[in-house]
Amino acid sequence: MTTPLPRVFRTARWYRIFSAIALVLMCAAGLYPFFAGGTPLYRAGGGFLAIFGVVGFIDTLISRIVLDEHEIRVISLVRTRRYPRGDFESAKVDGGAVCLMRRAGGRGLVLPDTGRNALAVRNTVHAWIKSSEAGKDS
Repeated sequence: MTTPLPRVFRTARWYRIFSAIALVLMCAAGLYPFFAGGTPLYRAGGGFLAIFGVVGFIDTLISRIVLDEHEIRVISLVRTRRYPRGDFESAKVDGGAVCLMRRAGGRGLVLPDTGRNALAVRNTVHAWIKSSEAGKDS
């Protein structure tokens, strides 16, 4: 692997732009009941919609995949999942998503979409997995 670790895959710029547009539209739709004068239930629903848009945008900014020396971390707004590097034997693209195959034959791991080229992400992750196997052989 030629790139230094940790290798971080953040959301793509176009993904963030579309998320910002969705934020503006959801906030506009959520704030409409406050200006139009609706029932308290409409106002509460509108407030929830606006908050949902803000939280979704923040999650898009924070979400990332980190390939570290010994593990892969999938980070989002509410949690961080860690998986040891040795648990995986290969990576493939299935339906536009990057899937990691486990050694033990258990369920694979589907990485979240970052808006980047799935094949490029797969190649980097696969090289990361194979470099751990090469280190074991030495």
